[in-house]
Amino acid sequence: MKKIMQWCLLAILFSPSSVVLAQNKPGIFTFTPGAGYEYFSARRNLQNTVLPNAAISYNFDEKLAIEFLAGMINTNSTAVGQGGVHGTLYLIDGFYRLTPRHLFAPYLLAGIGLTSLKPNGVDSRQQANINAGIGTQLFADKAVALRADIRDLYTFVGSENDVLVNLGVSFLFGA
Repeated sequence: MKKIMQWCLLAILFSPSSVVLAQNKPGIFTFTPGAGYEYFSARRNLQNTVLPNAAISYNFDEKLAIEFLAGMINTNSTAVGQGGVHGTLYLIDGFYRLTPRHLFAPYLLAGIGLTSLKPNGVDSRQQANINAGIGTQLFADKAVALRADIRDLYTFVGSENDVLVNLGVSFLFGA
């Protein structure tokens, strides 16, 4: 699978149609199925895990957008005698897009979220977080882009910092 993704990325980069400029325009909705990898804080006593997710965003203009992301957590505890831990991650982020560079559309993001874990030891099941990160979209077409970002998720309960590295394919719809 990794080799296939590498070949697809190379084909997009070197194809004649790769002169398409970023298409983040006002009024566009984006649907992004993705997969991330969540690196949990050592304080959580959880194994790092793959995080399947999906996001929906709306562009207010070429620079500003808002996004809702939801992901499923399915991991194991590293504490002795503990079993599997399940949960969800919800994020609402504001995007600020930087100046596009040919195929790439870099962005900054920040927002709030909620991590829900069960069982979660002595900590509360629902944990609010703030997050910030950077990312980019690599446009293969006016309506399709590969996307990658990294976010720091700071959880108030226990002052825990998790990191989410996320990849996805964005499909743009609308105006």
